[in-house]
This record gives sequence, C-alpha cells and structure tokens, in this order.
Amino acid sequence: LNIYSSPEILPFLRRVLSDTKEFQTIRQSCFGKLFDIPSRQAPISTKLIHSFLSRQLICGGDHTLFSVFGGNPFRYGLQEFGAVTGLNCSPFTEGYHPDTAKAVVAGKDVVWQKLFGEKNMITIAELCQMLEEDKDMLFWKKIRIALIIIVDGVLIAHKQVPRPTPRYVRMLTSLKTFFAFPWGRESFLKTISCMKPPKPAPPKIKDPIAWLVHKLKQRSFRLQGFPFTLQLVAFRAIPQLLHFIPAPIDNRTLMDLEDGYLPQHGSINSVS
Repeated sequence: LNIYSSPEILPFLRRVLSDTKEFQTIRQSCFGKLFDIPSRQAPISTKLIHSFLSRQLICGGDHTLFSVFGGNPFRYGLQEFGAVTGLNCSPFTEGYHPDTAKAVVAGKDVVWQKLFGEKNMITIAELCQMLEEDKDMLFWKKIRIALIIIVDGVLIAHKQVPRPTPRYVRMLTSLKTFFAFPWGRESFLKTISCMKPPKPAPPKIKDPIAWLVHKLKQRSFRLQGFPFTLQLVAFRAIPQLLHFIPAPIDNRTLMDLEDGYLPQHGSINSVS
C-alpha cells in the first residue's frame, strides 16, 4: 500500500507547539479531536488495512465500503469516519465539490505569498522544519502553517512528497471560515475514492464480480486522503483486534506523547 498520509505529524505538532496559543487554538478547533486518537493504535498496519480492502463486497453507494470480517459485513462510511476523527462531516456549501473546485495557482495568491514568499514549490517537510526552527514566528503565520501541515500532511495527502494545496492555502484568509469548513467530508471523499475499485463500464464488462476480483488482485494500492481511519474504525468495531497489537495496554492518546513520536512498537501483522 502506498499511503501518503503521515499521522506522525500530529505528535510532532503537539511537541513543537506545546504550551502555545497556536496549539490551544488547534485543540479548540475542529481538528482538536485528532489528538485524542489512542497512541497504541496509531502505528499503521498496512496488512490490516489491506485485509479489509481485499475482502470488499459489491454493494450500492459510491461512498460506503462494505467488507467481510468473520463472515459478517463490516461498514466504513462517512459516519464511521466522523466518529473516529471528530472532524466536521457536514454537507458542503451549495455549489462546492472537491472534484470541481476552482484551482488556485501556487505563488499567485496573497496568503501564499505572505506565508511562503516567492516560493512556488515547498514541501510539508520544509514547513515542519520552519515551524520547529523559527522561534520568533508570529502567531498569524505559525497557526496557518500548522493548519496546512495537518490538512495536506495528514487529512488530504495525495502526493508521494506532500505539498501545500494552493486552494487550501487561500482558504486560510479567515481562520473562522477555515475551521467551519467540513474537512471531515473533504478528507473522507479523497480517502474512499481510492479504496473502492472503479465501477465496470457495461456492456463491455458483463460480470461485475469477476471485475471486482480482478481489480482487488492488483499488486499495489495508491491510498490518498486519510486511510489510517479504516484501521481506527476496525479497532472500534472489532475490539478483539486490540488484543493482537504487539504492545502492552496503554491508555495514552497522541496528546500524551510529549516526545513528538508515535510508539515504536510493531503493528498487527499476518502472523497475529
């Protein structure tokens, strides 16, 4: 699985912004619940995620994934995504859709220029470095860089080398508007679109089951968005899975990880 999202960014931000007004603002915002994710569940298990992706059922609805676990159907949809992330999953404003939203040119936007100067290309890794090294950065800039790191590094990661999305940078003009945006729905649509194989085009494909089997046999999956949430939903829906995590019981959340790193224990594997 090629997963571009980096959940380890969350404990990094918790450390770098510890005891600051910026982090307090984030904790009180729509992104605050992300730091309440159980740390023991945080190391990504690609085998666990793949086991659900490769056991999909053919069902109605483009935005709901049904898989099989223990002979029973397992559902992953917008409701489940919102439950494990705490993100705002409300409907978009009329006329907006992520696939048809007007693009913004990097470097041409006023907010982009204030944050990144004349740079047309900058990575999320470089933004993390800026946040860590510039001790005199003003609140206006620091909070916006932290937010774009969360959005493009964790929630809507769609490139092997994550970079700020100019459209999201422009939205940072107003923090109030930015926080009110349904980031849960935006992230979920990007995530689910990569998990379900494209529908067959009749009449060329006459056997939809054979088509699904063929697509699920591919050697790799490119997962955009926040696919880690499928793992979180599995842990919540099937608590017995928690016993197979190769680490002692630990009730800490990402908020409790003061060193800025995810736990170093392994994740559930095929042997478990």
